[in-house]
Amino acid sequence: MTFIRYKRFGKKEYAFQVKSYWDPVLKRSRQKTKYLGEVIDKRKKLFRKKEKRRDEKLILDFGDCYLLHEFLKRGKMARLLEEVFGKDSLTMLALVCYRLCQPSAIRYARLWYEGNIARVLFKDLDLASQRISELLERIGDERALREFFRAYVASFVAVREGVIIDTTALPNRIHLPFSAWGYGDSDIEKQVRFLFVVDRKLSLPIFFRYLPGNVVDVSSLRVTMAELEKLGVRSGFVLVDAGFFSKDNIKDLYGVEIDFLTRLPATTKLYEDLIKTKTDDLERFRYAVKYGKRALFIKRLKVDLFGRRAYAHLILDPERKGRELRDLLVEVLDDAGADSGIEYAMKRKGLMILLSSFKIPKWEVVPLYYMKQTIERLFGFLKDDLKLVPLRVHSEETLRGLLLLSFVALVTFVLLKRELADYTVEEALMMMRNLKCKVYDDEIIVNELTREQRELTEKLDILVPKSTGI
Repeated sequence: MTFIRYKRFGKKEYAFQVKSYWDPVLKRSRQKTKYLGEVIDKRKKLFRKKEKRRDEKLILDFGDCYLLHEFLKRGKMARLLEEVFGKDSLTMLALVCYRLCQPSAIRYARLWYEGNIARVLFKDLDLASQRISELLERIGDERALREFFRAYVASFVAVREGVIIDTTALPNRIHLPFSAWGYGDSDIEKQVRFLFVVDRKLSLPIFFRYLPGNVVDVSSLRVTMAELEKLGVRSGFVLVDAGFFSKDNIKDLYGVEIDFLTRLPATTKLYEDLIKTKTDDLERFRYAVKYGKRALFIKRLKVDLFGRRAYAHLILDPERKGRELRDLLVEVLDDAGADSGIEYAMKRKGLMILLSSFKIPKWEVVPLYYMKQTIERLFGFLKDDLKLVPLRVHSEETLRGLLLLSFVALVTFVLLKRELADYTVEEALMMMRNLKCKVYDDEIIVNELTREQRELTEKLDILVPKSTGI
């Protein structure tokens, strides 16, 4: 026989199911009792059990890595890495998240992993320094790198308005043949040259190369264009800085019918001739152009460039000229040895000369040239935010792997920035980092989203669960 027994403890009543049965050993009737819960409605026999207490195991950072994980999973990069690098792709994705969420040296990745939801999203990874070095060496294999770029270009790249090419110095103290002494930003230092190619319209990184620190930029353009051609990147326009200006490079670009825009180095005879003969009437209203909140003087001239027709754009910034001219005069007026060379120096102040292979309207030439700031900002992000320098690697394969990992992180940064619109990537990740989660034995409970976090995730069409299994 089975019945319900009620017991009152304080102000609350509780129900228990009682079942009678015969005990053949003791030769008598006995009872089994089962707790049903607090009485809610005795007539309808509605009871409520208290949830079993769960022990909280730890609290983790949740929002920043979860957002990146969902963003990468939704896009093409996660699938591409899996196709090229197989089982290593999971560790690569975790390290990409680390690079973007926590801009610290890569040797601290394990500490980040232990306190972040990454330990659940990317389970059972060994992010000790030695294991990371081994991973970088594997993904830095030359054949794997070529396979990655072939797949990446096919999936992501569709150049329509040309490319930007530039280099930067990566200072280091590594003992490898290509780490050589060269001119850095402010001094001669041991370095590797890092060459970067970016889609001009989309600001999307396309390709990278690394070069010995003593290789000058002018000698690297031909090989870079040839490698891009092998990858299927055919560009009708290239924007390069003065470091790439040389007779051979210019003739190569004309030869393959690629238009270009570059700055004319001040060391060339053409620069000197233009300064001396074509600048006297530059500050006339007919040459005035509005550039943002500034006014410039721009004069376009046809010139002979190694036997080819080109266009020189003489660009004078009057505000900059005033500052530079003042500093020069203050310096030389007390110098009794100042000679006629001062006149030439005075004419150069505030002036830049750009060279193009085709006609560019004077109101477009400066904005077009300053597109190169895109690549300079990416260099800054690589060096400062992704902590790419100083380099600490011990083999060429490891260096290639580190540069590839940084390249993937940078591509992710650019793609995410494009979708965020009103937010910077740094702002979005910092905002989401404040979203924590509590981990139990069998479940993860996510804290409530703030209004800003909800708006951000809705903008990216990312659903944040209230709870999830482990």
